[in-house]
Amino acid sequence: MSEIQFLNVDLELESKHDISALVSDLQQNAIVLHYDKDEYRQLARIEANAEVMTPDKAINHLCELIESCSKAALKQWLSCTKRTFDIGFSSGNSPKCYSQALHADTLLRISAIGAGIEITLYPVE
Repeated sequence: MSEIQFLNVDLELESKHDISALVSDLQQNAIVLHYDKDEYRQLARIEANAEVMTPDKAINHLCELIESCSKAALKQWLSCTKRTFDIGFSSGNSPKCYSQALHADTLLRISAIGAGIEITLYPVE
């Protein structure tokens, strides 16, 4: 029997402009899972490289990384059309009820940097 569990938080970025400085700054203290560019857009998916056990801690860690970026990287952050914290969970059969909370301060911090939230549920394998 599989259990429901929090997996991770990915920071998803999309821009019609160059985001290489932003990705480079974040790469110093995070894992770049994906970075792709073509003539129309640039996409990146970044994950915290610190051990984080809750969505709240993972998002706050990623916010710290963003807030400490260079001016050039922050300018690229603002150019992104997508700035989303994607919270991933694996589904399962237990426990009967499972919840994870984001604190009000975390929600304010997400809003202050102009980001959003998504939730992804991965099926039982």
